[in-house]
Amino acid sequence: MDRVQVMERMSPIMDISTRRIDHGPRTRVAVSPEMVSFRPGGGSRLMEMTPEGVRGMAKFTGLPVSMGKQLSPDTFGRVATELLSRKGSYSVLTKEGAIIDFAKPTEYHNLNPERVLRTVERTIPSVDFHRVMLMPNHSVNIELVGERNQPVVKGDMVQAGAMMAFSPIGTIEPTVQSFVVRLACTNGMTSNDVLRQFSFSGGGGGEGDDVWQWFRQSVREAYRSVDGIARQWRRMVRENIKPADRAMMLEAMLKDAHITGDVADAVRAMALENPPESSYDMLNLLTYASSHLLQEPRAIRQAQEAASNYVSAAEHARVCPVCHRQR
Repeated sequence: MDRVQVMERMSPIMDISTRRIDHGPRTRVAVSPEMVSFRPGGGSRLMEMTPEGVRGMAKFTGLPVSMGKQLSPDTFGRVATELLSRKGSYSVLTKEGAIIDFAKPTEYHNLNPERVLRTVERTIPSVDFHRVMLMPNHSVNIELVGERNQPVVKGDMVQAGAMMAFSPIGTIEPTVQSFVVRLACTNGMTSNDVLRQFSFSGGGGGEGDDVWQWFRQSVREAYRSVDGIARQWRRMVRENIKPADRAMMLEAMLKDAHITGDVADAVRAMALENPPESSYDMLNLLTYASSHLLQEPRAIRQAQEAASNYVSAAEHARVCPVCHRQR
């Protein structure tokens, strides 16, 4: 996937704008038979709230949706206004002039997506954008890989990359993590591993050179960490799992990854067909789910995070998913 294709995937969040609201005496939520609207303050025009925006406001203020449906329109407006006033300041997210969500005041960097992608292209030779996931908080996760690779065992190569998370409108703190794709194995699966995470905490707002320097350095370091990941996986190849422990370990990992239903059954079937004999085999069962079986972005991230917990970064201080103590 190239930069143009990534930008197309990101288009649903590209035209979202944010506006900071300092709640005042004239700020209010108005409800009519036709729509729910929001008046930012004295003299301001009413802003229409989409159904998505009403749900976002309810979640932001802690107003149960079921309770809101039981209130009269006038009471709902007064309750929602009161709950928003307790926040003091907040942001409204708008799209095509209508409110689609409420959030805390923007604290992080608003990042130009195209500049992010160009920064990556200048940092990693022949970069390929592997997967783009739009997240529920108006942010994006991008997995990318380059040319650098390392063998784990003979015939099993892993390719280096990085995973970025950021928001064009500053709803999250940008992060960069190591990311690895397993290129070849008997069943053709890919695997993801998060080894290290770099977070930017250089202040909020703006696009100063500091954040771009941070992006360049973090992506470069994440990309180069493939050597450490390959060494860690080689050690895991040598860690044998006793047959009596396999089912219990797999169930614990599925629970940690919040993998249930048909996806969990598919992973169990794979384990029955090819029993995991090592920690490396067990890891690949989990990452297979994040690479091939799961579709919802939040579920994919949960599985990836569980895999990163299974493989720690420093000195193989791995936490056993069964007993939750260092082995």
